Amino acid sequence: MKNAFVNSSLNYLIRNHACNEKQKNIFRYTLESIYSLVTKTTVVLLLSFFLKTFPITLTCIILYSILRGFAFGIHATKNIYCWCITLFVYIIGPLFIKFISIDMIYIYMIYVLGTLAILLWAPADTPSRPLLDKKKRQTNKIISFIFIILLILSSFYINIPQFYSIIAFILLLESICICPLTYKLFSIPYHNYLHYHK
Repeated sequence: MKNAFVNSSLNYLIRNHACNEKQKNIFRYTLESIYSLVTKTTVVLLLSFFLKTFPITLTCIILYSILRGFAFGIHATKNIYCWCITLFVYIIGPLFIKFISIDMIYIYMIYVLGTLAILLWAPADTPSRPLLDKKKRQTNKIISFIFIILLILSSFYINIPQFYSIIAFILLLESICICPLTYKLFSIPYHNYLHYHK
């Protein structure tokens, strides 16, 4: 299904002069990403609807997607791994948030450690998408930090236990995804921009 969608879309774009041979790989990567995002999100949201965690799951997906859009982080090396991780994170995580109450001291600890992780490691690039522009890296770090601070302040203002847990959950998840140890564990190069000539 994915190949059929990507190839037909790519052929349509080429026929209509929306992309040329040099841009083909970039468009292919983008189309594959869109397909994966839409299919995984649809499956996760459908499952969350039946598990009655839809509001929590949707909030997690939206907030985490925004944070990851600036802080980046590790990617699964195979599509099947990505599916397994996505289903585990967005099905088990919201169920945990819904049914298990977390002591606020642990929430605060995750807030502090997660914010430090953002300051230390964000943005974390990948071999397929190295962040070569130093200014962009700095901008992404600042935006990631501001976004996290706004989320933490919002959680205090909203003052709902589940929302505290959602913010802690996405912070913990992103901290793991940008941690150098995670990259090392999966034998994926870290700070990939350093391997390119300035």
